[in-house]
Amino acid sequence: MANGLGFLFPIVSRCASLSCDGGKRKIFCPMLPRIESLAVNLVIFDFDGTLVDSRKLIVESNRVVFGQFGLSLPSEDESFSLVGMSLELVLLQLAGPDAPVEKMVAAYQHVLPLLRADAAYAEVPFGGAADLLAALAEHKDVRLGIATGHSSHAIVPALERFGWQGHFCTVQTADKAPSKPHPGMVLQALSEADVKAEDAIMIGDTAFDIEMARAADVRGVAVSWGYHRPDRLHGAGALCVVNDMSELRECLFESISSASRGP
Repeated sequence: MANGLGFLFPIVSRCASLSCDGGKRKIFCPMLPRIESLAVNLVIFDFDGTLVDSRKLIVESNRVVFGQFGLSLPSEDESFSLVGMSLELVLLQLAGPDAPVEKMVAAYQHVLPLLRADAAYAEVPFGGAADLLAALAEHKDVRLGIATGHSSHAIVPALERFGWQGHFCTVQTADKAPSKPHPGMVLQALSEADVKAEDAIMIGDTAFDIEMARAADVRGVAVSWGYHRPDRLHGAGALCVVNDMSELRECLFESISSASRGP
């Protein structure tokens, strides 16, 4: 077993060249494989911090709900560091074990749709996200999935609002599987898509995403524009950390085309 994973990867050097830009750009990937070394038949995306910017929604929903229960408002850094985990686990850490977590979850379920209906707080897709999903969805050999800490009743309306619901063959949520970084969401996505772990990639912005992917023997690729810093993402075992959506797009499509060409 290589690098603690259930399958062997080709090993690259400490500073890996990206084939998608002719090797000009370098990404720090300590003793981990290149994305393009294996097939890509399933791309699983995280939602918050990867495809959409939800900072304003998180901050305002915390302000409303913590205020409603007379609790001290957590700092933005505290809140953002836990994005990706299920809401119950987040609240246990932010509000403490004595907080009325069940009632707070119900309050979030009430307030989040109201805030999403207000353009001042609604999630906003990152530039290039919609185009990337549309381009991947058109590729006959690639299927798409979502793995998110949201519950089903929260993520489905969000995908519909952006017109993305038709892109994903599998949508994994916190009410269908244990919270990240447990591998359950990824394992269920693989099963629903009928794709082997070695032919899938998880794209996320937090250490929880990467740890979840690695626990499922799936390659974990991190993005730098979300909620966790690159050093934390590398520490979690990210295959690499990409710096913008165009870089992610180039590398994914180079991987897809390289796999289709064969050795």
